[in-house]
Amino acid sequence: MRIHHIGIDHRTAPIALLERLVIPRARLPEALRRISDHPGIGEVVLLTTCHRLEAYVATDRHSEATCHVVDAFAGLAGVPAHAVWESASIRRETEAVTHLFRVVCGLESMAVGEEQIVAQVRAALRRARAASTAGPVLTALTESALRVSKQARTETRVGRAGVSLVHAAFDVAAGEHGGLAGRTALVVGTGTMGALAARLLRDRGAGDVHITSRTHANAVRLAEEVGGTATTSDAWDPVLERCDLVVTSTGAQGHVLDADRLRVARKAAGNRPMVALDLAMPRDIDPLCADVEGVRLIDIEELGRLLTGHGAAGDVARTEEIVTEQAAVFLARRLEATVKPLIVALRGRAREVVDQELARLAHRLPDMADRERAETVAAVDRIVGKLLHTPIVRAKQLSTTPEGRLYLEALFRLFDLDLSEANA
Repeated sequence: MRIHHIGIDHRTAPIALLERLVIPRARLPEALRRISDHPGIGEVVLLTTCHRLEAYVATDRHSEATCHVVDAFAGLAGVPAHAVWESASIRRETEAVTHLFRVVCGLESMAVGEEQIVAQVRAALRRARAASTAGPVLTALTESALRVSKQARTETRVGRAGVSLVHAAFDVAAGEHGGLAGRTALVVGTGTMGALAARLLRDRGAGDVHITSRTHANAVRLAEEVGGTATTSDAWDPVLERCDLVVTSTGAQGHVLDADRLRVARKAAGNRPMVALDLAMPRDIDPLCADVEGVRLIDIEELGRLLTGHGAAGDVARTEEIVTEQAAVFLARRLEATVKPLIVALRGRAREVVDQELARLAHRLPDMADRERAETVAAVDRIVGKLLHTPIVRAKQLSTTPEGRLYLEALFRLFDLDLSEANA
């Protein structure tokens, strides 16, 4: 089984396609089952965030697995498969391992070094385990990636230099308003990003903070924590009239704030400046809200542009080195693990041949003395051991080279070895 990656993110796909490809949390078990339902796919881990959808699979049928994953992505989103193909990145083994290490270190994030990705990768592994689609290969890969992230964030300042999307968005909003102290805000959504937004508003000295959620009890709980006020969507209009800032981050599949409603509210407010931060994927705020007088709309796509090039160069460079070093270590261990069943299979094949020939000899020479028979068995075993010694030593040595896997696969094919029997 080789590690394979099929992914789409903010660098390869337009925002309109990304928001259609988002898989709601409730459908993730279904998505894992659908992708794992292929005879060539042994394991699957799905990583989905506000700006990426990635499948990591363990497979021995690379082309078939890729087609199956792309078709599954397209089917779940209800989009043509060719649209997914045009934006998908395909990576195998070395590139796939390196990519996940880069992702969990925040090197592939909009905000370089952002730390939310660590929790998202952990959650992806938990979901895959719960769905029984993560086995030893992808579990080892994901856990190694998390250790690499910890090393990078300990040895460098990439995690501190990098900013989360919420922090970056608030910096933009503060720039528009000359600070957030005393400002009125509406936070829509009480998930990870919504809760972080509410806490940042409190920390930055915001005035009235109104919080709403599909589950009102969650809004009440978060409002109590940050000293805000819980509200409901049917009571937004007076809040929107007073707001300086709206932050949305829900899992809704449609817009929670449309242009007509916002236009009426802002007109009542004299069209004074307001910033609307849409941190959701799919988008919560109708893009037409950008045309409402006085409104500055900032969504995930614009944040990506604003954050391009962000991050301390030295910390990023050192993190890149750590990723490269640790990816090589992980891959070397993968190859070493492959050598063991190769050696077992090779010795097993030799034992099988020796036993057959000794049985044939015993049949032909039934009167052979016990001592002669024992000497014959010992001599044959020594000969076979000497013949296997060099291939086994070389297999161990070659497994650590860049071409190691090719040599090992060649040995399996040349000796027609059965890897499944060796593993058993």
